Amino acid sequence: MRLVELDYPSASFGMTNLEANANYHYRFKIQGSGSAKLDFTDAQGKAHHAVGPELDEGQEGTLLVTIHEAGDVTWAPQLTVSR
Repeated sequence: MRLVELDYPSASFGMTNLEANANYHYRFKIQGSGSAKLDFTDAQGKAHHAVGPELDEGQEGTLLVTIHEAGDVTWAPQLTVSR
């Protein structure tokens, strides 16, 4: 995959290339509320867009995003509100 970008409330991050079966870890702080969004281009040059879970300011934990071979995306949030 290439041109991978993950948008989340108030910010985003991305990478130029991500190899198949690779893991990419990134720490971010949720500031604001809104949906997570993922854009990427697959190996055949097809652009993909996926909308993920709603994120709220003050949540913390993990958000596992899996991009499957067919281009489908699954989201596995494990988030709680910090105290």
